[in-house]
Amino acid sequence: MRIEITPGAADDPDAHQWLDRILHKIEDGWHVWDTTRLLYPDEIEATTWVRERGIQGDWVREFLVTSIKRDAWTLAPHERRIRVTTLPAMADELKPEDAARLAEEPLVILVENRISDGAFVKRIVTELDRALHRLLGCPGEPVRFDSLGGTGQMLDEIERRTRRGQVQPRLVVIMDSERKGPADSESGEARAVRRKCEQREVACWILAKREAENYLPRVLLDARPDSGPDYFRLVEAWSRLNDDQKDFFDMKKGLSDEPSQTERELFVELSLVDREILSNGFGSEVHQCWNVWNIQDNAAKAGLLRRGRDDLERGVELIRKEV
Repeated sequence: MRIEITPGAADDPDAHQWLDRILHKIEDGWHVWDTTRLLYPDEIEATTWVRERGIQGDWVREFLVTSIKRDAWTLAPHERRIRVTTLPAMADELKPEDAARLAEEPLVILVENRISDGAFVKRIVTELDRALHRLLGCPGEPVRFDSLGGTGQMLDEIERRTRRGQVQPRLVVIMDSERKGPADSESGEARAVRRKCEQREVACWILAKREAENYLPRVLLDARPDSGPDYFRLVEAWSRLNDDQKDFFDMKKGLSDEPSQTERELFVELSLVDREILSNGFGSEVHQCWNVWNIQDNAAKAGLLRRGRDDLERGVELIRKEV
């Protein structure tokens, strides 16, 4: 987060311990001290937080100078802003204790499956946003992936974390749409999660494609280890699909034995040979392709940008707004 500390808060002795805790999380790389709205550095330097605390005050002063230099060139990837004040009046203003506790709270990305969906998010962040990727490697796990057993539990978790009177949590919800074609609606479960997030003002990314694996580019499918000739025939058949078919093909299970009308229309022109090859899909472990790294530089990024069809950039930007 971008954390602004007002001179009034810094001049309150009761706030000093909380402000120190905020700086420790900034020191760990979780957040940045936003000094862009300070008129002069001596606004903070003149407060009791700095001038009456000896070595600890010197540490704060050094941190202030470093933060001012940083603000001159970038605050990336942080976009969520909070203002620490003794008299909060706006939604993004917090008392020092509340601000410190929020700063120490990791950003939680709530997904359906922490392993497969976590690998998806980590890969797209790594390839598409290096500044955000660096945050994933900071000490203390500033970004954490959580998953729950079903949509009902996900709804309960959103409810629990956004109870009235609590500070807006650091939370992003990501969910498959389970759409079966370009004109299809997202699943009832996805709609319920979207509605809950809208009600509670929680960041929510319902994927535009059927599921996360539909964003896999060929370069990552090709690089899957321990794959034989049958697998490569499957990749070739998949590559002959058009973009819409690739977006809504069930990557794990393949073509349905009882397709919906949407699926029948989408795949009606498949050859009998390709239909047979694609019938069983890539299997339940296809998400492991997200973790393949021994490929040509920038090849994965280029493939993701082509397959993403602008949705991946939208998702990364949504995460940045909560960081």
